[in-house]
Amino acid sequence: MKDTLLTEKDIETLESYAEGYFYKILQHIRDFIDTGLKEKRFTQKEAEHDLEIALWVSYACNNIDEYEYYYTAVRWLADVEDLAEGCGVWYYRYSSALMYCGRLTEALVYAEKGVLEDPAYPWGWLQLAKLRSHFGDSEGALSANKTGLALVPGDYEFLRQEQELIRGCSLEELLNHYIYEELDRDLSEGHLDGSLKLDAISGVVCDQENLAAIKDALQAENWIPDVPYCSFRFPYGEQMVIGVFEMNEAALSKVSLNWIRETLANLPTVEKIQKESESQASGIPADALVLDQVVFYRNQSIALFFDHSAASILKMPDSPICS
Repeated sequence: MKDTLLTEKDIETLESYAEGYFYKILQHIRDFIDTGLKEKRFTQKEAEHDLEIALWVSYACNNIDEYEYYYTAVRWLADVEDLAEGCGVWYYRYSSALMYCGRLTEALVYAEKGVLEDPAYPWGWLQLAKLRSHFGDSEGALSANKTGLALVPGDYEFLRQEQELIRGCSLEELLNHYIYEELDRDLSEGHLDGSLKLDAISGVVCDQENLAAIKDALQAENWIPDVPYCSFRFPYGEQMVIGVFEMNEAALSKVSLNWIRETLANLPTVEKIQKESESQASGIPADALVLDQVVFYRNQSIALFFDHSAASILKMPDSPICS
């Protein structure tokens, strides 16, 4: 392990949070960096180029199991790639975070590199088996799983995954599990709410056909994917409006095309209602509000935002007349 800005006390504190207190890990690191910057002990760039800090950030983010946190993990880990030689943990976490961001080809590349850099790290083999299977290398997937199992004989994750690989389960099916056998059984039997896990998994594999159909229905232009969300422009009446899907392309590709079409068809009605509401609240005439942006959320709701510049022009006081 390279030198780190973290003190032994900081690491002890972070270790005390490791069993489930993931937000506390992130808060401690935020506080540590903020204090260090104020005291001028290091720069932001130095903090972000610290392997130990990046590993703790990614540990917390990957365990929170939400798209936005995986995206954060990717950013932090990418900044320390040059320090990660021989560190199987880094390769495993980076590959996992890339995978949950829908960047599967890159995830496979780093999983393959990881087992070469640190073949004694078992979880790198677990990750590699999943990705090899997804890309059609069934024999290589079983081989990777067998190699990892030899490092941790009897491990539940490897044994369960072996059976699913043999059955030809999809990557999404391979991911829909918890690490611990009892929790995993509760999940599979419906005793635990698995909606958040399924939400994270939805951002892994992209349905390219449905994604293309959604873009076509929107008549989307200037498409910018996965930073971290998808943004674009689309025609609405005689104007172009900014659209944002608060999800990556893979998750968007799971959205119902019918819902997209119905939302576009109902947009004029929703716009009218929102304009009237905003006009009453602000005192700005409804006809002075111009629809500027529509945000589409994962729960199939939307939010409309209006440009007030026309209203500002209408409300400008008369210029004094100079004699």
